[in-house]
Amino acid sequence: MIQKQTIEALAQEHLQGTDLSLVEVTVSEDNDIEVIITREGGVAIDDCVALSRYLESKLDRDKEDFSLMVGSAGI
Repeated sequence: MIQKQTIEALAQEHLQGTDLSLVEVTVSEDNDIEVIITREGGVAIDDCVALSRYLESKLDRDKEDFSLMVGSAGI
């Protein structure tokens, strides 16, 4: 199982230096990963796509399969 702390650390690494903030990370027993981010003024879909691609590049599907959803409370 992919650890929640791993996803949180990777997300924080990607968001560092931006005005985006990590709100919540959930990881189910089936490796369904949900990451919620926020920004004052709203989050653009491109922000979600960039974080999703970053996380996917850091995780190995061959080692452990997962599904990933990145969004915001406003999307």
